[in-house]
Amino acid sequence: MTSAPPASAKGDLRTVAEAILCEATGAARVARLCPHCGSDGHGQPRLLGSRLSASISYAGGLVAVAWGAGSIGVDIERMTPPTRRLDELGVPDLAAWTRVEALAKAAGTGLRGWPDLELPDLPARSLDLPDGYVGTVAGDAQVRLAGPAAPPA
Repeated sequence: MTSAPPASAKGDLRTVAEAILCEATGAARVARLCPHCGSDGHGQPRLLGSRLSASISYAGGLVAVAWGAGSIGVDIERMTPPTRRLDELGVPDLAAWTRVEALAKAAGTGLRGWPDLELPDLPARSLDLPDGYVGTVAGDAQVRLAGPAAPPA
């Protein structure tokens, strides 16, 4: 829903997110491979050298990194005027949208096929985020925030 940060800023946040995942999970590195187009530039993160699952979400100067066993998904959004009307997407508010997106990431499909997605039956909880952000994590995951908008550790 929110606009993506500039490529260089998102690249910096991606580097930070991948370092967090490697440190927290013992993974050798993080790889991606889109099952639809074959690109290694996007897609669900895979932790090479770890049996854990991971998910990453970016919004403005904030990145949320989630990891754990089983299906994991995380989505954060900056509370700015949406580029699309949420009611047209069939969700009541931005918090509900982050729940949908986190569950769709945990399913491994992302939003491909929306609104006819079958979302997994996983626990999903709201994240405690800085003012101006909203987010959800799906699955039994640990979450860490990073970036210029993240609260001090």
